[in-house]
Amino acid sequence: MADQLPARPSLPHAAPFLMLDRTVEVSADRGVFLKMITAGDPLVAADGTMPPVFVLEAMAQAGGAVLGSAVGGPRAVGMLAKVDAFRMHHSVRVGDELRVEVRLLRYTRGVSIFDTRASVESHLCAEARLSLALPQSS
Repeated sequence: MADQLPARPSLPHAAPFLMLDRTVEVSADRGVFLKMITAGDPLVAADGTMPPVFVLEAMAQAGGAVLGSAVGGPRAVGMLAKVDAFRMHHSVRVGDELRVEVRLLRYTRGVSIFDTRASVESHLCAEARLSLALPQSS
């Protein structure tokens, strides 16, 4: 019997700050997650759009979910340490299903670098290169 994916990614976040509703696929170096944008979501702006900072947070959480799911990988999911080349191409609105895709490019010295994309249907809404750093133990 094949392993089943968790409906929600395993992250140290709770509502309303858990930005990912469903895990589509996850492996050691990539993941695909979904976020439904609803009118009742407290993070949606008055005009019905999801502010870009929350789209970025969803992309960072997707990277953390990939790190946290790796067998033998780090136990912590990391903290957003750096954002490079963030571009918002289209707004994300109430009723949209945001698809967040992340791909691990490199992992060195406690820092993971991901290419990330967020889309609605086939339209690219946002992209960025993100660095997640693991907490330093003392």
